[in-house]
Amino acid sequence: MYHRQDITMELRALIAAQRGVIRSDQATAHGLGTRAQSRLVGQGHWTRITRGLFDAAPLVDGFEKQAWIGLLAGGDGAAIGGEAALLLHGLNRRVDQIEVWVPPINQPASLNGVAMRRDFLGRTARARGLLTRIPPEDAIIDVGQYLSTEKLVALLADAARSRVARLDQVEAAVRDRHRVRGRRRFEELLGDLDGIESTLEYAYRRDVERAHGLPVGRRNVSVSAGTRTDVVYDEYGVLVELDGRLGHQDAGSAFRDMNRDNLHLLSGSPTLRYGSVDVRGRFCEVARQVGFLLESRGWPGPVLPCPRCRTVIAV
Repeated sequence: MYHRQDITMELRALIAAQRGVIRSDQATAHGLGTRAQSRLVGQGHWTRITRGLFDAAPLVDGFEKQAWIGLLAGGDGAAIGGEAALLLHGLNRRVDQIEVWVPPINQPASLNGVAMRRDFLGRTARARGLLTRIPPEDAIIDVGQYLSTEKLVALLADAARSRVARLDQVEAAVRDRHRVRGRRRFEELLGDLDGIESTLEYAYRRDVERAHGLPVGRRNVSVSAGTRTDVVYDEYGVLVELDGRLGHQDAGSAFRDMNRDNLHLLSGSPTLRYGSVDVRGRFCEVARQVGFLLESRGWPGPVLPCPRCRTVIAV
């Protein structure tokens, strides 16, 4: 006589932890045999995703569920990679497809919305987390090597600012890999991003400061209580603030910026403030203004013309 098998509390907890996704061998290990699994499918309580993988909560959807589907379909040793891994690590990323890395001996088929990739670089051996994902530095390299320079800078800056990954960790991962697309670009950017927290700050360093021979300022430091300044030229007492927003969100923000600039001016440190349009579209004019103020405070100069200057800058 057939003995009806029910879902145990432990199995229910596992299903809930995996956002409704359960593998056949997991269910069997918790006392629910294949016959009972087929019964649940036949009664409409579960749906079969692929062979040996079930959806025990068909009405529930979302990114984490799709990630669990990919991870469990990948088998033992699988790990989430790509943009999905970056999102799981805490970065704000758009995920169009779940990328799953599997050990080379595994060859699972890709699913709708899930791309299976065999890992020959040891990513899966370094994976961690309940919803197992490769380390952020590996995911940054995998994703970043196909991004434009500006988008790569944004990714590296976001990762460093949010403490998802330190730049030296990414640098070490790039150095340890035997194959990285655009390795030199990675190395140059990583060596150039110390203290930089946005693409606008990077554009200022590259197109304003370096391209025109200005001195190198310190980045994101506090020069007065409760404040943080984007670029500080300590020797000359000059401050530069970079605002990537199209406009302040409210009057309170504008007042705080004005009050901070005034306090710095009264203490002997004048502030120049520029937006994205200035730094990206009028960088030669910005360089001339910054250089003029620096020279008035003792910098020997001169401001050099960059290759894209239309005329020689004469301060």
